[in-house]
Order: sequence, then structure tokens, then C-alpha cells
Amino acid sequence: MSSLLWKDLIKELLANKVNILFIMLSLIFSLTALNTIYALGKSAEKQILDTLANLNFGKDALLILAGGSRVMGITTTRSDTLKLEDVKALEKLHFVQMTSPFTTGLVEVSYKGKAEKLRVDGVLPIYLQANNWNTFMGKFIDDKDVETINKVVVLGYDIAKKFGLNSLIGEKIKIQDQYYVVIGILEKKGSLGHFPLDERLFVPLTTAMKRIFNQDYIRGVKVLLEPETEIEAAVKEIRKILRQRHGLYGIAPDDFRIITPDMVVARHTATSKTLSAFLLAISLISLVISGVIIMNLMTASVEEKAGIIALRIALGATAHHIIRHYLFMALFIALTSGFIGWLMSLLVMYLLALLTPLRPLFSWGTFLLSLIFSTVTCVLFSLFPALKASRIDPAILLKGL
Repeated sequence: MSSLLWKDLIKELLANKVNILFIMLSLIFSLTALNTIYALGKSAEKQILDTLANLNFGKDALLILAGGSRVMGITTTRSDTLKLEDVKALEKLHFVQMTSPFTTGLVEVSYKGKAEKLRVDGVLPIYLQANNWNTFMGKFIDDKDVETINKVVVLGYDIAKKFGLNSLIGEKIKIQDQYYVVIGILEKKGSLGHFPLDERLFVPLTTAMKRIFNQDYIRGVKVLLEPETEIEAAVKEIRKILRQRHGLYGIAPDDFRIITPDMVVARHTATSKTLSAFLLAISLISLVISGVIIMNLMTASVEEKAGIIALRIALGATAHHIIRHYLFMALFIALTSGFIGWLMSLLVMYLLALLTPLRPLFSWGTFLLSLIFSTVTCVLFSLFPALKASRIDPAILLKGL
């Protein structure tokens, strides 16, 4: 760009500083929103993936839940057919490394006169290994507890914190109408989407089935596969075995669900993705609105300075020079707004990370996209006023001077 063009550009910007500022603010707002929303969406997805990895629910894991398809959140098939015998049958498969059956439900739990409904999980000692979990204090359920249907309980970290973290080991907690001895507290795990992992109590599986829920079936089983197992083939084989064991043939629907890590991620990020898509659409619409503002303000500027433009044309400026002038101005506004919008989004991300539990995930790709979006918007919507300026007839306008 020549020094003369730079001078003309600076003069134009200074002469229209209010309009230019208005254009830049609309672009900066749109791009800040675009960058921040994208960063929050990516952060939510990463948090889910990290939590799944922390729970040892990666590509070599499956979750089998009792009950088949659901309509409006209600299971449409029986949910009492998944048994411990099914788990033993699955353990014989060559690609199954480990199984961890469980049952779960909301029951009334009370401690020192305070009662509330809490989630109680019945599990086996292998639960910690299967979920990559450790005790924070005390010990976990052992084989003897399972064999003797022992009335012992291990608390999730948040439950323990609610009841009084440092003084619970050996204390008795009432679950329904029976007292259970607290033998341990698990380390903090956080949450999976909106599901709090640390607000649960754990008892031996046999205790849960016989003393608390009075059932002979389980709610689910986590299956860890041998490394390099093809997950689709494993799902197909497991489904075949469970259908045979449950007497399901032909078009009879499954009375169980097999859930893969990809399905969990899709489920827990669906809401955030929908919201992000909606907000991104709004941001893109605001970019288009910014473009319309650019076009209108530049068109008004062209009409106001028609005489000056005509004079420049009369003195030898070509249509190419006029168009280039306006497009360079649009490019300058776009790049400046894009950069400031990126800096503003970094500030917003920092404040969100500082003041809220949210952890926006920065991406250089988003920064480049914001520059591309702002550039395309500015240049595209500047074409009309630029072409209009280049077509001004100096002979007609100069008659009025």
C-alpha cells in the first residue's frame, strides 16, 4: 500500500470516526460473542471427556443398563431382567477384561437428625479399580462385606463434607430404617455433565439388593474390554448373548441398553451444543447486521463526499483507485475489529475462569476464523458503496460546484 493511500485512509477514518467506531463496536461485540461461545462449547466437551477418562470410561469400556428403549424418559420394557448370572456369562467372553455390576436408587438417609433423599449405589470391591477411583479416608468395601451382607457404607466426598468430613469414620448413618457404619470416604471426582459423582453413598452390592432395595436383579454393569477390542463387534456379541439369556427373539425389543463413551459424550453435550449453535447463529446474524450497518454508513459517506470523490476522479483517479480505497478501509476495520474482538474474548474467558466454575478453552483456529468472518463481512458489504463511489460522474457533479 502506497504512502498516499495510507494518508487517504487515515484521513477518511478520522473524518468518519464516529461512524467507524460504531461499525467497529458492532463487529467487536459479534466476534467476542463468537469466540467465547465456541470456547465454552469446546470446554464443556473436554470436561466430559476428561471426566470419562478419569472414570476409566474410555474407548475400551461399555455400560449396560437394565431396561430397553425409553419414551418421555420412561422405560418401555422390563427393567428387572439383568441379573448377576448375566454378568458371569459376559465375563467368559475373550474380549472382556473386567466387569463391575451395580444397583442404585434414591433412598432416605439420615444423620444426626437430618434426613434427605440421597443416591445409594450397591457395588463390589472391584468398583474402585473399574472406575479409577481411590479412597480419601478409611477403606472401601471388601469381599467379606459382600459375602456377609454387611451393613457398612462408604461416602462420596460431597456427602462426607456435608455431614462433617473429619469425624465420620466409625459413625453410624441411617439408611431407610437400618444403621450402617461409615468405613470410608472416596476422593473427589467432580461431575459428569449435570450428574454429581460425589453426592452418592456406596454399600456392598448384596446389601443393597437384599437389605435396601429387596431385589434379585441389578441396574447395570460396567464392562472393560481388552485393549484394541473393536467396540462395535463387542457390542454386537454382548447384545446377542443377553438377548438369548433373556429369551428375546425376532422383533422383540431389547430389555437392556448398551452405552458407549461416544453416546455419553453426545448425551451430555447435546444441550450445550444446541445452546451454542443457537448463540452462534445469533452471533453470525449480528455479523450480518454489522455488515448492513457498514454498507449503509459507507453509502451515506459516499453520498456526503460525492463532490470530493468526483474531484478525485476528474484529477485522474480511476475506478480501481476508488474501489481499492474503500476496500482497504474495510480491510483495516475488519482486521482491527477482529484483533480487538479476540482480545476482548480472552478477557471474558479469563473473567469467566476467575469468577465461575467455567473453563473456556482457547483455540487459535477460532481466532483465525474470527478474522476471516470479520474480513469477509466488511469487504463483502463494502463492495456496494465502493462500486457506487467508483461510478460517480464527475462531469455532472462538478456543474454544481
